[in-house]
Amino acid sequence: MKFKMKRSEQGGSPDLKKPIGKKKMIITVIAILLVLLVGVRIYGAIQSAAEKKAAEQNRQNYVPVEALTLHKQSISSAITLSGKVEADKEASVVVGTPAKVAAVYTKVGDRVSKGQVLFSLDKTDLMSSYNQASAAYQLAQAGYETNMANYENSKKNYENMRQLYEIGAVSKSELDQAAVAASDAVLETYKGQLAQAKAAYDAAQKALNDMDVKAPIDGILTALDVKIGSMVTSAISPARVVDLSKVFVTVSISEQEINRVHSGQSVQIEVPAALVKVKGVIDSVSIAANAQGKYTLKTYIDNKDNIIKPGMFANVTLNIAGKDNVLAVPTDAVIFHGGKDVVYVAKDNAAAEMEVTTGLESGTETEIVGGLTEGDIVIIKGQNFVQDGTEIKVVTVDGKQVAQETTDTAASAQTGGGVQK
Repeated sequence: MKFKMKRSEQGGSPDLKKPIGKKKMIITVIAILLVLLVGVRIYGAIQSAAEKKAAEQNRQNYVPVEALTLHKQSISSAITLSGKVEADKEASVVVGTPAKVAAVYTKVGDRVSKGQVLFSLDKTDLMSSYNQASAAYQLAQAGYETNMANYENSKKNYENMRQLYEIGAVSKSELDQAAVAASDAVLETYKGQLAQAKAAYDAAQKALNDMDVKAPIDGILTALDVKIGSMVTSAISPARVVDLSKVFVTVSISEQEINRVHSGQSVQIEVPAALVKVKGVIDSVSIAANAQGKYTLKTYIDNKDNIIKPGMFANVTLNIAGKDNVLAVPTDAVIFHGGKDVVYVAKDNAAAEMEVTTGLESGTETEIVGGLTEGDIVIIKGQNFVQDGTEIKVVTVDGKQVAQETTDTAASAQTGGGVQK
């Protein structure tokens, strides 16, 4: 037994100690690599923090601003008023004689001409009346011709009788009878009879013609409430025609501005729904206020393409005051601060707060009556982040970039370094 165990130790079985040593070595190498990797990351983080700290220390504490040079200019104050678009010409179709619809020739949206037949009514009941009136008129014409021939003979007879009366061949009563037959009264009677027959005929003919219902004006057919077999009367208009070649807008204006506008004054008209923006003129101005105490202005718009429709909203902008050769700045450049209006001016790389007196406002620009002089460099962007004495850097003047002496980091271009009011 002892001998067998010796053999086994000398080489009869494999050595179990060698694999264990290799595993330890691999684990040790991995651990070293992990330590080196962590060390590199820590070093990188420390270096990045140091660079960031250095960048923060080098950061310039200024506010970038944009500015403009103050020059004299013209300024006007404008107001915008709103109103609805209306058609210049609009006509409702009226039916003279109640009747059933016999035929329809048009539809809503059609462009029609004045006198064009829109639909026809049943003419059966009117044809007999028309025929009677026509026959009566023809008889009256024939009778009138006969009567006129008799009248001419009566005039000749009267002349003859007058001559005979002068020589005593006829009596006074015979002369008077001849005079009556040749008098103007008889002529007027004949003419009246014919005129009466003609009037009856014309009325019958008009009634018959009116059964063909026509467009009263040129335009677009915007309503047509008829169908074959339906009854129409004069109580309700069955159709409407609108001329859209020209439309108008009526807007209301207050008593404070009414005396600042006049007929013929230029205006800017915008119809947002139709994407239309055109120039126009004031056509008329009311001289009396309405029930709401407002006055009205009326302006026309050419609309040959029929893009603008009645009922659309329109904005009318007009100038109510204006000045030339004045100092003006963008309205946003004026800030109410400390109970006063101020403007910030760029002086020696710092913002200088200047109290100003304002005048006329146009909505985008404000007149500066006092506090600034021509040539001042006014801060127009970034003014809400500065106060008197704040260090600034002007990046643009009059819309042009200013060349910088140094190249700053992106962080220095932010307005966060300034003081916001």
